[in-house]
Amino acid sequence: MAKALTTATSNKEVVAAEEDVNELALFDTGKATGFENVTTNDLLIPRLTILQSNSPQVTRGQPEYDPNLKAGEIYDVGLQESFGESMMVVPVHFFKQWLEWAPRNTNKGLVAIHDTGDIMHKTEKNDKNKDVLENGNYVAETAQFYVINISGRNRKSFIAMTSTQLKKSRSWLTRAQSVTLQRADGSEFQAPLFYRSYILSTVPESNAEGNWFGWKIEMGPPLTELENWKIVHKHILEFRESIDKGEVQSDKSSMEAEASGGGGGGRTRGEADNGQAM
Repeated sequence: MAKALTTATSNKEVVAAEEDVNELALFDTGKATGFENVTTNDLLIPRLTILQSNSPQVTRGQPEYDPNLKAGEIYDVGLQESFGESMMVVPVHFFKQWLEWAPRNTNKGLVAIHDTGDIMHKTEKNDKNKDVLENGNYVAETAQFYVINISGRNRKSFIAMTSTQLKKSRSWLTRAQSVTLQRADGSEFQAPLFYRSYILSTVPESNAEGNWFGWKIEMGPPLTELENWKIVHKHILEFRESIDKGEVQSDKSSMEAEASGGGGGGRTRGEADNGQAM
């Protein structure tokens, strides 16, 4: 009797599993999905940042507040997902821009994006060490990485670094550029930026004017050692093609509060520098 009961239970489990598969098959019809008119120009690449002690996500009373989050966590702003204090990415493309921000009390936010540093010749340092234009706007040199977020199910993502974190960007690039590979004939060539994965984590930092969390960047395994690496490589090539065509738009929403050093709680300049860096 016990054996018959076990068999019946197992059969029910199999039937339930089959029903789940059949339900999903309803969505795999090969017909219209609703995304037919969506292009890369209609999408934003979500931004990865480090939550600070006064980020709205960890500030009680703010609309973005989440009691499960804490300062020092790596956070996907667009998709509202935390990756804790460590994650793996593969860098795909690097570029630098100089972002021009209006003073925070004007609520105008990002007013211009400069692709060269020539604009810096028109700025002067103010008492908060910001590079300010004659019109009152300030300019932030911003190093930016497009990455494949391995920890986020191979999601295309965006990381921006400025101020105190620019040194981290330079170190990352220097390390990546030092990697060479060998051809079958013995000659060497420089490995592409996306040859290797990197482990990003967060570390507490401080100076005389404040405390914050910054990036720590360590080498991870080469792409070919990752699970399902050929799928990741396919995503990389597709991402690269979209970038080369100028179709990729990064999500710079909410960077204004980070760049200005304002917002929710009287951030010290040290925190403002790092927040801007995100």
